[in-house]
Amino acid sequence: MAKIRKCKLSWEASDSEQVIGYKLYWSKAAEVGYDSKYIKVGNVTEIALPDDVTLSDGPVMFGVTAIDKDGNESDMTRINEPYQLHVPKAPAGLSLKPLDEYKLVGATNPAIDESQNIALVSPEPDDKEESLAQAIETNDYGQPARMKYYDDVGYRKTH
Repeated sequence: MAKIRKCKLSWEASDSEQVIGYKLYWSKAAEVGYDSKYIKVGNVTEIALPDDVTLSDGPVMFGVTAIDKDGNESDMTRINEPYQLHVPKAPAGLSLKPLDEYKLVGATNPAIDESQNIALVSPEPDDKEESLAQAIETNDYGQPARMKYYDDVGYRKTH
């Protein structure tokens, strides 16, 4: 399903004091007439085209009539040329490929404070593998704590 921009249609008000509103007619044919689809729009002189007015590829003609208190309609004022809607063709060939770059993401364990997860340290410039090596810390109770390792840009991560 395509997404199309809404349009606003406007006209000059009728000079008649008897007018209580207007009707908006539309047609996908070459002509719009009193037998075309319509909606009553009230006593306004501009509207955003409602969703009832279905626009699709192809020309659409519009017309407006004034309605008096007895239900009589004026002559129809028509738009000069059809509104031509063209929905662009959808792009093709969408694909996703991994890169050789990485980004940092937040903690996946909500019990661990994110501020404790990442600290900036300088990796050894000559030994990249050493900076990625893992090390195990012990906590104050002598038990293994979080594992630490360094990514390729020098951030220390803990688990």
